[in-house]
Amino acid sequence: MKTSFLLIFVLFLYHSGYSQKKIGLVLSGGGASALAHVGVLKALEEFNIPIDCIAGSSAGALVGSLYSCGYSPQEIEQFILSEDFLLMSKGGLRPENQFLIREKKYDASTLGFSLAKDSIVRKSIPLNVVTPTLLDFEMLKVMGHTSASVGYNFDKLFVPFRCVASDVYGKNSVTFSNGNLNEAVRASMTYPLYVNPIKIDGVIYFDGGMYNNFPSNVMCDDFSPDFIIGSNVSSNMELPDERDMFGVLRSMLTTPTNYELSCSDGIVIEAKTDIGVFEFERAKEAMDEGYKKALEQIEAIAILVGRKVDRKLLDSKRNKFRSSLPELKISSVETHNGKQNEVLFATRSLRRFKKNEVLSQDVFEKRYFRLSATPSIWYMYPNLSIKSDSTYHLNLKINKAKEFTVDVGGHFSSRPVNTGYLGLGYQNMGKSAFTVHAESYFGKFYGSVNTNFEISLPTTIPISIAGYYTMNRWDFFRSFATFFEDVTPSFLVQFEMYGGLSLKSTIRNNSYSQLDYRIFGLEDDYYQIEDFTNIDTADFTRFEGNSVSYIFKQNTLNRKQFSSSGSAFDFSVRYVSGRETSYPGSTSLLKDTISNKHHWLTLSSEFQLFPIDEKLFHLGVHGKGVWSTQTLFANYTASLLSSPSFDLIPDSKTFFLPEFRSPQFLGAGLNFIFSFNPKVDFRVDGYMYQPILILSKVENVSYQYAEPIGDAEFLTSASLIFHSLVGPIRATLNYFPKQKDPLSFQVSYGYVIFNNRAIR
Repeated sequence: MKTSFLLIFVLFLYHSGYSQKKIGLVLSGGGASALAHVGVLKALEEFNIPIDCIAGSSAGALVGSLYSCGYSPQEIEQFILSEDFLLMSKGGLRPENQFLIREKKYDASTLGFSLAKDSIVRKSIPLNVVTPTLLDFEMLKVMGHTSASVGYNFDKLFVPFRCVASDVYGKNSVTFSNGNLNEAVRASMTYPLYVNPIKIDGVIYFDGGMYNNFPSNVMCDDFSPDFIIGSNVSSNMELPDERDMFGVLRSMLTTPTNYELSCSDGIVIEAKTDIGVFEFERAKEAMDEGYKKALEQIEAIAILVGRKVDRKLLDSKRNKFRSSLPELKISSVETHNGKQNEVLFATRSLRRFKKNEVLSQDVFEKRYFRLSATPSIWYMYPNLSIKSDSTYHLNLKINKAKEFTVDVGGHFSSRPVNTGYLGLGYQNMGKSAFTVHAESYFGKFYGSVNTNFEISLPTTIPISIAGYYTMNRWDFFRSFATFFEDVTPSFLVQFEMYGGLSLKSTIRNNSYSQLDYRIFGLEDDYYQIEDFTNIDTADFTRFEGNSVSYIFKQNTLNRKQFSSSGSAFDFSVRYVSGRETSYPGSTSLLKDTISNKHHWLTLSSEFQLFPIDEKLFHLGVHGKGVWSTQTLFANYTASLLSSPSFDLIPDSKTFFLPEFRSPQFLGAGLNFIFSFNPKVDFRVDGYMYQPILILSKVENVSYQYAEPIGDAEFLTSASLIFHSLVGPIRATLNYFPKQKDPLSFQVSYGYVIFNNRAIR
């Protein structure tokens, strides 16, 4: 009896002690491969394995912090697989966050450089490939919000947490156990030369994996667990190729890590893959591998852990923790790293102090991304602190952009339409933000000079005021010539200059309304016959006047040209008034100078959207419509040149296509895009054009607007496109059926983008 009682007592003590084991989870770094930790967490929860504390490094710190903030493995998995996460990893923004009113207008630039006033070289060398504006904001919403709510104590998170970062200048690993969780995790994820580093308390931190990629020692020192579950996707670097400068640099900065457990009992789950550091699009593959490797050892882990957690109780505690966090509302703002006037612009852009405005999360998000789009701001980093009334104080660190910008690019083709591009800019921020920009396109086919300035005001409804002056010159040939063919003499040269003022305003970030007034002068030199020589003089038409217009633009497209997702909508109303003077040339059938006054109203609309937007296939719908009361000019060609054109295929802007010009028309088509990978597309664009009015020749010198005769016109293009970091590289076959040579093939590099026309 005594023996039985003693045995039962011993077993009771044993199991009681066993059941109180503290279980720690260590998550290694490893870039995109480290997303395997999500699969490990998923398996552990499915088998009711408890997790009492977590230590993570780099991407392991990201996964671990999300779990410590009360997010389930399923929620983390959903987030990792979202388009938002992929955008974050690539330094992109959600379409609704892109502040169109302050976006740089589309141009042919492919490379950009920034220069500071006090240095040309030293401060122009970038420390990052991507600017993680969206990542930082989302981390603020989750991790910053949570850590501020628990008093910056990582032990008071849903699961106590530690993360490590690297102090490169001090050459040591640093463990974060308190402070702003978003800041600590962001520091731990700062991969050298990919993401810009951040400064915490005067120290610049980089990726935690540089000095401690598997922080089991931190787990032991800070938590003293009885049992450790390790999830590791990394190993120490092999000797890099001497030609691999990035690998050499990384090896110089990285200290070998001990991937064994530093104390207590434990099991290490090895979920190693061939996924590259930045291949976040393979997240599902990484998570599946982590889940698979965890299941292989789950029975051994369950036996050694010796206790289970009640899933319903765990979910209840998780929901209770997250619901206890005060709603994210901003009632005060403080900015740093700027002069007084610069700070004033930033703070006024976010919050109206005179009204003691409290920003909801939605309003705060909208204004935050508006401010981040200011050209004078290179990067800003947010932190939160909670106030006694359960609202939050925003502490915003602002890094100004370099004042001077240089952009280069152009469009280079196997056809004689090669055009170089150079843009120079100056940007700064005072009580308002302002930019000054000058650009030039240069080439035989197209040349342009544009200068403009723009002032952005930190008003409740954002407003910008701009002034501009533009000169454009177009030189069309009577041929579809290539590099290897002689170019026939020009049959049409168009020159235009215009200047004006515009006022932009918006309520939504991805759209704006614009009022515009401009004064213009247009000059057209042209031949109205097929047979002419270099000694013939061309007909000449001058049109001078002014216009006023209202423009609405909305744009969420993923690229400035050759888009495959998003949507865009443009609508404009323009009133034009001016005087035409036409002078006959040596080949003209008319011999007298003609002068006429003209005025008309034009309504124009263009749209593009992608109702099917899958990984491998995208279907776009693209259309344009114009209605104008435009009157006839002195001759047929002059009337045609002043008419709006249907030019939705980019290359059609480089041809003179009279059959696609009319004062009133409708046109639409489909875009079929097959994506072999994120950088390579094969696309087919087909359009139908239906004029409502056509310019019809009655006799050699007689012409009129008439109802359309015959069927609609069609134009088609097929392209294989490589979207490189420095612009698209294309092989294109265009089909314009009414041309002498309907098919034209070309190989090109760059964007087919030109400055706006004066009125046409």
